[in-house]
Amino acid sequence: MTLSYIGDIEFVGEVEWDGKAIVVGAATPFGHVSCRIPRETIHALPIYSDALEREIRLERHLILERLAPALRAKISISGTGEPVDLWPWEISRARPAAVASALPADQETAGRLPEAIEKVQPS
Repeated sequence: MTLSYIGDIEFVGEVEWDGKAIVVGAATPFGHVSCRIPRETIHALPIYSDALEREIRLERHLILERLAPALRAKISISGTGEPVDLWPWEISRARPAAVASALPADQETAGRLPEAIEKVQPS
């Protein structure tokens, strides 16, 4: 599907925590996409490295906000209507500004988002 502008992607509907992943829908110019952010991806964020299920459920909107740039980037290169899972290795190499805000300033590498998608592993 390759979008020219990832701002064309909007998260819609409820942000749910099913005990294993944050689940949210995304509206794109090509239709609706179901997105999942598994627990292991959430734990890859330093601020949530040891988050309990209750904490994830309570902060699911904030977690989505932090991971939205990486999730939008992955959606923009996925197949039309294909469900998208955001994995830890897709956020670990690059630190979009929202993710980097959880890191000390000397560890930020904002603006390198496409590298996060470079070595996409099968979902």
